[in-house]
Amino acid sequence: MKFADGLKFLQESLREGNMVGAVWPSSPALCATMAEPILRNRPDRPLRILEVGAGLGPVTEILLPQIREGDTYDIVELNPRFCAHLRERFSGTPATIHELSILDWKADSYDRIVSGLPLANFPAEVVEEIYRTFFRLMHKDAFFVMFEYLVIRQALAVATLGAERKRVRRILEIESRLLPLQREQIDILANVPPARVRVRGRPDDVEGFVL
Repeated sequence: MKFADGLKFLQESLREGNMVGAVWPSSPALCATMAEPILRNRPDRPLRILEVGAGLGPVTEILLPQIREGDTYDIVELNPRFCAHLRERFSGTPATIHELSILDWKADSYDRIVSGLPLANFPAEVVEEIYRTFFRLMHKDAFFVMFEYLVIRQALAVATLGAERKRVRRILEIESRLLPLQREQIDILANVPPARVRVRGRPDDVEGFVL
């Protein structure tokens, strides 16, 4: 990662703290761990890949060189400054950048979703809606990859009060209901703060799945 990219990320985190969710980009170790499952054991057909909340594109940078002819690589990023950076950085590549909220994205039938969204910063009802959107966008055998910061949510559930404690505890409840969908998890200590990568599948009954 270039130092200038780090400064740009820091500026955005200060400007849009609840939307960026960190003060420095994810480490190379975390980005590589998030990217690895996306193209592992890929089928003998074009893949449809969706990246959500790409930021400055550290995971994108790893994945794009491995994209094959016929694959689809959509990026949905809400931050306009990040989108401008991504369009410039990945011009001439298979990536297509869409500046909007994932909740407004209408395409579907993706094989893989990789998300850098800072869900711990969002209202609990938005977190639930985002997960339901992921399910809607995935075909039956698809999976999604995302990360969370270790211990942060649990600490907030204890340290905060009132409405904020209720919000964090509801998010923890949602995460616990996703455990049956989990395929693997990997802890990455070489990140600030340390993080956990989770790979999750799609429920068989999307409409009936309780979050």
